[in-house]
Amino acid sequence: MMRHLIHLLLLLSCALQASELKFSGLETLTQKELTSAIYGRLEFIKDRPATSYRADDAAFLVQQYLHSHGLPDARVDWSLPSDDVILLTIKEGMRQYLGTIEVQGSDDSKEIIEQFREAFPESGKQRAFLAQASTTGLAKVQNILTSKGYWDAKLSLEKHPRDPSGSIPITIHVDLGELYRLGPAKVNSEIAPSSELQMILEEREGKPASSLNIKQLQQAIEHDYHSQGFSDLSLRISHEKRNATLLLTFELELGKRLQVLSVNLAHEGVTKTNLESLQQHFDDSVGALFDENDYRKKIKKLLSTGAFEQIRMEKNKLDEQQLEITLHLVEADARGYHFSLGGGSYEGFILGAQYYDHNFDGRLWNLSADAEFSSLGLLGEVSLTNPFFLDRDLSLHSRTFLTTRDYANYEKAEGGFSSELSWEIGEYYSASLSAHLSYASITSGIPAPLLGATYYTLNRLEFSQTYDRRNHPALPSDGWLARLHHELGLALGRDSIGYFETSGQLSYYQSLGHSTALSLGLRGGLILPTGTDSELPIDLRKFLGGAQTVRSFPEREMGPQHQGRPLGGTEWWVANAEIVQTISGPIKGVSFLDLGSLSGDIEIALGLGVRLDLPIGPVRLEYGHNISRDEREPSGTFHFALGISF
Repeated sequence: MMRHLIHLLLLLSCALQASELKFSGLETLTQKELTSAIYGRLEFIKDRPATSYRADDAAFLVQQYLHSHGLPDARVDWSLPSDDVILLTIKEGMRQYLGTIEVQGSDDSKEIIEQFREAFPESGKQRAFLAQASTTGLAKVQNILTSKGYWDAKLSLEKHPRDPSGSIPITIHVDLGELYRLGPAKVNSEIAPSSELQMILEEREGKPASSLNIKQLQQAIEHDYHSQGFSDLSLRISHEKRNATLLLTFELELGKRLQVLSVNLAHEGVTKTNLESLQQHFDDSVGALFDENDYRKKIKKLLSTGAFEQIRMEKNKLDEQQLEITLHLVEADARGYHFSLGGGSYEGFILGAQYYDHNFDGRLWNLSADAEFSSLGLLGEVSLTNPFFLDRDLSLHSRTFLTTRDYANYEKAEGGFSSELSWEIGEYYSASLSAHLSYASITSGIPAPLLGATYYTLNRLEFSQTYDRRNHPALPSDGWLARLHHELGLALGRDSIGYFETSGQLSYYQSLGHSTALSLGLRGGLILPTGTDSELPIDLRKFLGGAQTVRSFPEREMGPQHQGRPLGGTEWWVANAEIVQTISGPIKGVSFLDLGSLSGDIEIALGLGVRLDLPIGPVRLEYGHNISRDEREPSGTFHFALGISF
């Protein structure tokens, strides 16, 4: 009791002896702004009696802060007017701030200015000018240029006289030198690179020696050796510069290969998932060499089902050769509802609702019931996806649907069932095989000889293959995509007709510097009916025009027509070219050239647009002008759409 009383008296004594800090001569800042900015450093002084050495410490701290925030000539003197007051007298001197920044010798002036400015401390809406910050800022700019492949870039700083407001303009002179490119990469390892890795290394030769390209090489090497069971490898990179070529050497220490003894599922808190079913997905890896990439891929796919919020892999070495793996699962809230509201230049407004269960029956099946209403019509469907069909890395997607569509040239009602089996082979190749059965009803003012069957049952088989080397599926800036699609169908009606359709796509994306990108695309296809083209139901023909094809035409309105109503066609091709320029952050401008033909003349569109990049893809507003306009064709068309053009 006595000890607590003494402690209380000591605290009270300290409180009574606390100092009061007062300021004189402040002009740029208020006393409140200054004390709040360095409150933590002054608190120790304020809580103790006023002494000469504490006053000197306070003056030093305040002066140091002012020097680093735009007042390099500031001087702070102290005095003790009473036993509990420290008075700090401030002579601010002339303010000194970072002024305008001009960049000479580089097109990436915006990024250079941003990086250089970040080195200077903020002082209100301005940044204080410090000599040492200039050195730091130039080092940041040097790193940026090196990361782009300009390994010999030289920088110099020109400091202009301070203006009456205290602002100091700066000019950064940039001598980029030559753009270095990657030479033949060398991998030093006990085990030679695989043929696939060797091909990747050769593909990278001649590319800019940028940080991104070097990082991708490193990831490819790690991926290759991880897949061979070397999960504990260490990698060191060295380089040699020779005639604007960067020669990289990757030194690998592979470590021991580890064999998987067991895979355990930690089931604390897991209430919905059938763990016995989930365990089967990992049984094939027990007894095999541990492949880090394979496990990451399996975990990524499990997370993509939506059944889990988090999966953490714990690796426990039992000895130098054996490994035990435990997966810690955190289930997500797998059931729920979605409502959506959107729109487009073609669809008009779109109102949607969805019920979903990402872990149906505890087997990671994805059950979805969707309803959508738009200016085009209604869509209702129920689908079920099994992401691990036959306990393998196969996905089986089945759906039953009912839809109505009111196009400009005909109306359609269709209902049916489809099932699609898809799989991935390697990192880039995927394929799908699907079967469809539906019944369709068509009404239109187009004469019957040009319309084809209006009531028919459609049976069709489809096979698609995709090879995707893009750096991003929704916002690609580098890489390429190749796709082939084949379809065999039979329309059974009053006059039955069969057909075979084949189509292909090749898209190429290339960044041109930091803020510019080039996109090129070529698509085409052919439909071969067993009868004449006009006997093929109009809904099975190809239609062009719109935000994804030739943008000088409204959606589906290019090609042969009857009294202003598009008839579609059976032979088609589209070529697209885009230059995308970053304006600010995710906002980009685009200029494009589209060419295409649908069973007739070649159409040409030239246009401009603006885009807002979102994680799900760009929101696009574009105008395509019709260069090859005929008398009955539009002079151009505006499009508002979501997603990449091709």
